[in-house]
Amino acid sequence: MRNLLALFALALLVFAGVGWYLGWYKIQSTPAAEGHHQINVDLNKKKISEDLHRGEERIQKALENNQKGPATSPGSGQPDERNQDKDISDSP
Repeated sequence: MRNLLALFALALLVFAGVGWYLGWYKIQSTPAAEGHHQINVDLNKKKISEDLHRGEERIQKALENNQKGPATSPGSGQPDERNQDKDISDSP
């Protein structure tokens, strides 16, 4: 049970940090009467949905590129030899 609570707290902190960095929300505090403070939270739902959609597209593109076959060297269009298994039995 304690682990689930820790996981939930971690997820909440990650969401809060990423959301603030990406501009998903803004928090403003303004002084009110008699020493009170008014706190306003402004959610940008359009930005959140755009960022999530863009993330889904990037994940799908990465999965498609991963399923196409062997990786290629950047810029050459040739298979990357570092990612292929080598037969080391012919080595002296």
